[in-house]
Amino acid sequence: MDEIDRILLAQLGKNSRKSSYEITRYLHDLGYKITDRTVRHRLVRLEKNNIVLGYTVLLNPTLLSEKLNRTILLKFKFRADTSDMISRLEKYCGESHFCIYSARMTGDFDWICHFVFDSVEQYEFESSNFLNRFVDLIDDFRSYESGMVKVSPYALFDDHELRDQKWRVYKILNSLKKYQKLNEKLQFIVESLVRHFDAKFARIWLLDREKETLVLKFSAGKYKNIDGEFSKVPADSNKIGKIVMTGKPSITNDVVNDKRIRHPQWAKKEKLQSFAGYPLTHGRKIIGVLAMFSTKRLQAADFEILGVFSDQISRELEGLFEAID
Repeated sequence: MDEIDRILLAQLGKNSRKSSYEITRYLHDLGYKITDRTVRHRLVRLEKNNIVLGYTVLLNPTLLSEKLNRTILLKFKFRADTSDMISRLEKYCGESHFCIYSARMTGDFDWICHFVFDSVEQYEFESSNFLNRFVDLIDDFRSYESGMVKVSPYALFDDHELRDQKWRVYKILNSLKKYQKLNEKLQFIVESLVRHFDAKFARIWLLDREKETLVLKFSAGKYKNIDGEFSKVPADSNKIGKIVMTGKPSITNDVVNDKRIRHPQWAKKEKLQSFAGYPLTHGRKIIGVLAMFSTKRLQAADFEILGVFSDQISRELEGLFEAID
């Protein structure tokens, strides 16, 4: 698998109904010159090579909360045929319609499963059958009632690539605690994007009370002035306003040729290559935009971690945004 394959899998891991056309547009934003046909051919190849075994659904946890959820912990007996019995357990969990998660683990227990049943009777029957089937493997067994809060498919990320970025995010979020005033926190955020994410400049716009205009409140990097051309941006226009209108991030690795950029010659002069903009939320409402420009080409992992960063910023500042008009 190459980098593009990993991006395809990560996108399908978030939403398996995402079309090849949507994925192609996302790849274009990242700077990859690839056609919709090529994306479809890549997906077929991933299926033929058994990398993609099937497509799953992201379920609403409230639906599962009406069912009986059980988390099962197993401790194994270790004998000559233990590896064969573990293989049987893997096959059983893989084929079981009520087992939605299973994994090998270290520590006091060796295996964890999450089962979802329609009734207590089904739980008693299936758990009894389960224990009898693997009686020669199981040394200890624990069953806990659990409440499902999230069910999502596997998302492919390269931990090695993300390790440094995650550490930077942790440092920024942890440092926010040093500041008591909201203005200081938000200014620190844009300065951190410049310092830790190689941004040429970073900015935060906040919606005015009428929800019609984005007002530039904080800026760091080469452009620190908040009274320039983009000090006020209509919420229904240009690249920044579109983030508010759609509620979705806006990214590109081809700033100069992006039609949403108002001054491409300026971008060329500044040697800008990438842009990343994300909505800031308060509750379920979008209240602003966090954005940055960089002279470097950002990888898919960079855009992902910046999205996580903006989400965490919204959570960290929950309840404080009312302090700014």
